[in-house]
Amino acid sequence: MNPIYVNDQLAWHHDEGHDSGYFHTYDSLVIDQDFYPPRKVHVFLPRDYDFNHRGYPVVYMNDGNTAFWPDGLSPYSWQVPATLKALYAQRKISPVIIVAIHPLNRSHEYLHVKEFSALFKQQEGGGLAEYSDYLVRLKHFIDCSYNTLRGREFTTIVGSSHGGLAAFYTGCLHGEHFGNVGALSPSFWVGGVFNLRQTFLVDSVKSFLSPDNQNRPRIWIDWGLKHVGGFHNFFIESQAAKWAEEMVKLLQQDYGYTVNTDLFYYADPLGGHDERAWAYRLSLIFEKYYSDPP
Repeated sequence: MNPIYVNDQLAWHHDEGHDSGYFHTYDSLVIDQDFYPPRKVHVFLPRDYDFNHRGYPVVYMNDGNTAFWPDGLSPYSWQVPATLKALYAQRKISPVIIVAIHPLNRSHEYLHVKEFSALFKQQEGGGLAEYSDYLVRLKHFIDCSYNTLRGREFTTIVGSSHGGLAAFYTGCLHGEHFGNVGALSPSFWVGGVFNLRQTFLVDSVKSFLSPDNQNRPRIWIDWGLKHVGGFHNFFIESQAAKWAEEMVKLLQQDYGYTVNTDLFYYADPLGGHDERAWAYRLSLIFEKYYSDPP
């Protein structure tokens, strides 16, 4: 690893031999120190970045600790470099920059409401609005520091489970910055759901989903149909599937979203609630949003 400074921020330049790119890793990236604590962020740059002066689309990923290496509840990662390598080799997409953000307190900052956490035996959640604001500030830093295509149509926010909920919420509230959303196995069930239309989540974002909002995002929602093999599949993925499917219907019925135009969905017949399934579906998201060169 070699230390470098990018806009006065210390990063580590490291190349792990991936055909699809190399890293700038910030161990303690400071974005407005009066409001946000430092956090770890990986920037994965295309292999030709130093030799190409055109701008690149940017994909922001929640749960950045599992984007490249296993570091979560499962022993898997999203395998982003391998996914990009395959897409580049088949000329399915043009190169993109990946910005993978480590959570500080995942249950707090990815949830819009407080819920009881059996793991920590306390109430967690309610920090999503602040985290979404942080992502807007982070985008400003990335755009000022790297050769990016800044337009909303080139900018995607992606996440899974709680991170998928956070991606959906962020894209809705800040669609002028994040024009594309990838919500994989999203936790729309958090807080308890009987009627999706009446949830605090939908109430928080509905004005931004109006057809009159020229900045409303394109939205990808998916879920897995593997509901056996542990609690994460039996309960969490089954709930994710139920309410993700309901959200797809709601977006069409109440907000005029059109499938295969500004709304995309996928029910993965082999997908469970882990990074293996999300790695496969991430490839589909990349193709959907970036198949045409910018």
